[in-house]
Amino acid sequence: MKKFRICLFGAGEMASTHAMNLATDARMELAFIVDPSAERAGALAAATGARVVDMDSAFEDASIAAYIIATPPRTHADYLQRAAQTQAHIFCEKPIDHDIGRARACLAALQGRESFVQMGFNRRFDPHFIALKQAIAAGKIGTPEQVLIISRDAEAPPVEGFIHSSGLIKETAVHDYDLIRWLLDDEVAEVYVMADALINPDYLTVGQVDTTTTTIRMARGTHVTVLNSLRAAFGYDQRLEVLGTLGQAAVGNLAQSQLVLSTHQGVTGEKPYFSYFQRYAEAYRAEIMDFAEAVATGRPVTPDATDGLRASEIAEAAMLSVQSKCPIRL
Repeated sequence: MKKFRICLFGAGEMASTHAMNLATDARMELAFIVDPSAERAGALAAATGARVVDMDSAFEDASIAAYIIATPPRTHADYLQRAAQTQAHIFCEKPIDHDIGRARACLAALQGRESFVQMGFNRRFDPHFIALKQAIAAGKIGTPEQVLIISRDAEAPPVEGFIHSSGLIKETAVHDYDLIRWLLDDEVAEVYVMADALINPDYLTVGQVDTTTTTIRMARGTHVTVLNSLRAAFGYDQRLEVLGTLGQAAVGNLAQSQLVLSTHQGVTGEKPYFSYFQRYAEAYRAEIMDFAEAVATGRPVTPDATDGLRASEIAEAAMLSVQSKCPIRL
């Protein structure tokens, strides 16, 4: 069996998740790990059989079939532009870059290779959202008129947690902006955002917010509301509802147990999963397996780099709306 050699940039929680999932595909060999933390990289290398190398060594090895970029967002553009000079497949966590100018420069550097760069929009691979998309495409609820996306973390991070972050809009809500394009097969025409630091006012000292409400008008007229927050006291809150001319389709929260106990004292059930790694574990596996299949067969990927840029352009418009307090047309 032919082995496809993979280089992983990053050795943190997300990188480790990709590495462990990739290890289940016998065709894939995690050859290299690149990370500034020798201790962290060494631990992941020991667990996977990979070798820790520097960036130049990683890009100079012509035997590498694919690069996986799972590092802080500020590094994505640099790695993407280097990887663009190879013929390898690339998997990159979102966003391409927090700066829209650099994101566009990356797409220019990737010209002709955009469809071989898979973006880490894992929610497209969630089986529940796939079923929802299929129901819409089959016309089961008619023409979509209103969409509600609720995406809230269980616990807000300390202010220091934003050191490597692109912020709530560009790093978190960007998932939802991509999700709505994919779900409706439509583009965003107009966006308006309210944003505040309602959970922790100290976030403002580092230029961040923790609560946003985004209203979107799609090109075909559908109204979309996206609610993002860094805190939901009951767990990781991930819900999606689509109202159409013939009915409604919805995906609710998932819990470790689906048991609901109904007695004379009341009705009780489990709280939702507490983290995105729990809620989207199946989606993370599916997306990296889809990437592995693309590497093995040489086919293009989806969602690709163009999808990554589109989502970032919506996020950029959202930021402009926050600053101007006005709707922004794309």
